[in-house]
Amino acid sequence: MPGIETAHNSAKSQDLYGEIADCFDYAALESTLLGPVARSIGAETSTLLHFQRGRKGYNIGHNLAKGVENKVHNQYVSKFHRSDPVILNRQVMPSLYQPTDAVTDVYRLSDVCDPAEFSKSEYYNDFLKPSGIRHVLALMIKPQTIENDLMVVIGFHRPTGSRDFGDRALQMASDIAPIVGSTIARLTFKEHLSQYRLLSENLKTLLQNTGYLILDDALQIQETSTCVSNNLYGDLPFLMHHISSAVQTMRHKRLSQMTLKSDCPDEGRSSLHKNINFEIEHCVSKTGQSRYAVRLGFAHSNIAIARCTQEFGWTARESEIVFALAQGLTNTQISESLKISVRTVENHLRSIYSKADVTSRTQLLRKLLNYTPARPMDFA
Repeated sequence: MPGIETAHNSAKSQDLYGEIADCFDYAALESTLLGPVARSIGAETSTLLHFQRGRKGYNIGHNLAKGVENKVHNQYVSKFHRSDPVILNRQVMPSLYQPTDAVTDVYRLSDVCDPAEFSKSEYYNDFLKPSGIRHVLALMIKPQTIENDLMVVIGFHRPTGSRDFGDRALQMASDIAPIVGSTIARLTFKEHLSQYRLLSENLKTLLQNTGYLILDDALQIQETSTCVSNNLYGDLPFLMHHISSAVQTMRHKRLSQMTLKSDCPDEGRSSLHKNINFEIEHCVSKTGQSRYAVRLGFAHSNIAIARCTQEFGWTARESEIVFALAQGLTNTQISESLKISVRTVENHLRSIYSKADVTSRTQLLRKLLNYTPARPMDFA
């Protein structure tokens, strides 16, 4: 009976919505979203692609496939997504029911392509036709992010010889779009939060090794970091000589801050470790106490390491190892500091060198210098 069938379909839809909403990571969407929705709209195969906009276009992060051969899916991920008309020929337009945390749109390949022209295209002849795919229904999601740089495209496919997706399939995909959009937005937020926590922990590690001194108005040391007291940046008399000269210049010119660079005379250091940066800032507390905050760093600064980490795609662990390496630590010292084996350090270094396109630590340190912000050399 129609009434019973409608109620049954509604119950199935509610179960499907609940399973999608309960997904805890992207991998779970393969079984809870791609398979069930594909069956409900009469699709043979389905995919999910996670696009992050970069400097050279979109990069693919998460990518899932249900029923698609690995070879076909890998071809799309590595090459053919760049010419996919589903992505190129349609801006994400709000659908009728919009969640507040994501914008969704649902449409067919036939909605954005002229069939006669499309049949002549390289994308059709070199990818879709050999793969046996002819019709595509796309569910596109743009979660609300600070950079507005994320797009998730879920594609449902029908093979050559079958009919295109009709209005019923389009409506079913539109009905499910809000819950899918909200789920993608939640997973995106969860991942961003996890990355933020990882960066925060990494930053704490870096700060533990940051050189700083706090001086009073008479330039007496009130506080100093462990690495300064351990002479990592040179002897204190050497540091205080430069700090005193800089403070005199600041007072004479009525400057609140100054940045300078100086060569450390320690002969035990390599030429790449001699340059030391000083950043001095004059502060006055609420109680009127005058203080000078001095930050120290080698020429290959934390900023340079952060820039290289983003540029070369180093992991958080690799970034830690680069920081330790930049401080002049040996592989054995790095292994002891990070509580990992020397062999693990060596494996990480090979990955670090490969990503940065260098073959030795000397080349790597020189590359770090290229990513270090320019600093004034003369403070006299």
